[in-house]
Amino acid sequence: MKNKILIFIAILLVMNTAPLLAQSDYEEWLKKDQQQFDDYKTEQDRLFMQFLEDDWKQFQVFQGLKVDDTPKPTAIPKAEPQPLEQTEIERNDTIKELDVPETHKSFKSPEKELKSKPATKPWKQTEQEETSHIQTKKQTPKTETLSISVDFYEAPISLPNESSLQISMNGKPNNESIAEYWKKISNAEFENTLQKAEFYKRSLALNDWGYCSLLYSIGGEINNGDDTDALLFTWFMLSKSGYDAKIGYSNDQVYLLLPSKDDIFGAPYFTIENKRFYVMSLDGKELQLGSMYTYEGDYPDANKIVSLSLNTLPVLWGNVPKQVKFSYNGTNYTIKYTYNKNIVNFLNTYPHTSYPIYFNTPLMDQSYASLVGQLKPILTGKSKSEALNILLRFVQTAFKYKTDQQQFGKEKCLFAEETLFYPYCDCEDRSVIFAYLVKKLLGLEVIGLDYPGHIATAVKIDNVSGDYVMVNGKKYLICDPTYINANIGMSMPRYKNVKPEIVQISQK
Repeated sequence: MKNKILIFIAILLVMNTAPLLAQSDYEEWLKKDQQQFDDYKTEQDRLFMQFLEDDWKQFQVFQGLKVDDTPKPTAIPKAEPQPLEQTEIERNDTIKELDVPETHKSFKSPEKELKSKPATKPWKQTEQEETSHIQTKKQTPKTETLSISVDFYEAPISLPNESSLQISMNGKPNNESIAEYWKKISNAEFENTLQKAEFYKRSLALNDWGYCSLLYSIGGEINNGDDTDALLFTWFMLSKSGYDAKIGYSNDQVYLLLPSKDDIFGAPYFTIENKRFYVMSLDGKELQLGSMYTYEGDYPDANKIVSLSLNTLPVLWGNVPKQVKFSYNGTNYTIKYTYNKNIVNFLNTYPHTSYPIYFNTPLMDQSYASLVGQLKPILTGKSKSEALNILLRFVQTAFKYKTDQQQFGKEKCLFAEETLFYPYCDCEDRSVIFAYLVKKLLGLEVIGLDYPGHIATAVKIDNVSGDYVMVNGKKYLICDPTYINANIGMSMPRYKNVKPEIVQISQK
């Protein structure tokens, strides 16, 4: 009996200690696996640093893809107002309800330090303020956990204070000094800062370009505004985030090089293995280069290509009131709305890209809601064709016309949010905001029309006569937001017999 008891006790001891042994083995395995992973990271960075020391080549830089340089009209024609021709069916098809979205709510962070910020109070602007970007900076309130405060378009950004990341390139840029920079920063404690940057990318709803801009701002703050070190920091962090990015140098300057899923106009570029690398300016300044040195290889597993699509705009504060006036059928209207000054400043640095990007980028919810609140009583009860005419007249006459060359000294397509801010706009800017309002307010299919030196739109609407284009078996009535007083179905005379290229627009 005694032996049986001893055996039973032994079995219990084994059963109780087995989980402890298993847990110990697991922890030992986990530690070993983590060490192997750390060793792999170190070896990976070591090999890449050696690659940077040796493998650099000189590339001829092309001066950039060109946009359509057909001169735009400096003075736009006016049409004689025409009575709207409708069928009985169309006259009875009236607008009843318009979609008014909830305004953007201040984003809620899963971390304590990212808190809601009160809405910006409206203020009066001088004419000079209204025609220039507002660069007023607000000091981010400090908390006990705040180490580094980064001013990213007034968003509250706080980062751990990693002094080891304050790394400067020694001497002039060349393969050895850049490789040495990589060696130093890859051995620094960069992981927490990288995790925080990726967290803010999600929290602020930043697209790829917004993430590049955020890293550039962080790098500038860490390195006391030094542009070279900020660009090197951005390159390193993008590589660690899995993006295909390179650094290059010409004379005494370093440059960030990025491939893009979308065409970028005006930015210098060169090609490596059939991949076009653009020399990117993160502060919106134009770059002129003849040649530069860079490497052909890639950082391991860094294969994400930057996209310029803006399905949503960043979550930034800064609403500013503005008003415009227009008239329709002898009635005068004043439209009061808001635009977001920080979004405008963000978009001011955006690369000049292809038209679908502009057409498919929304307004901020607050801006759209303020417009809908003013347009709703004007459109409610109207037929769709008359509502289209009202929106046409609004865009045709509420916004003053100037070509990009007259206003900016270069070609610059405006996003819809920017058109609400700038004192002038031209044909593509008007078409972008008109298409967005038609799509969102009236729920009608709309496409862009790309003529030489001119952009217009066309809308799929039945039972109305006029000039039209056929696309995939569908009839789209021409609507020109630049042809003053023109109704739907009226082409600008100089383009009446010109076949345009079609710009597809998402109907979401």
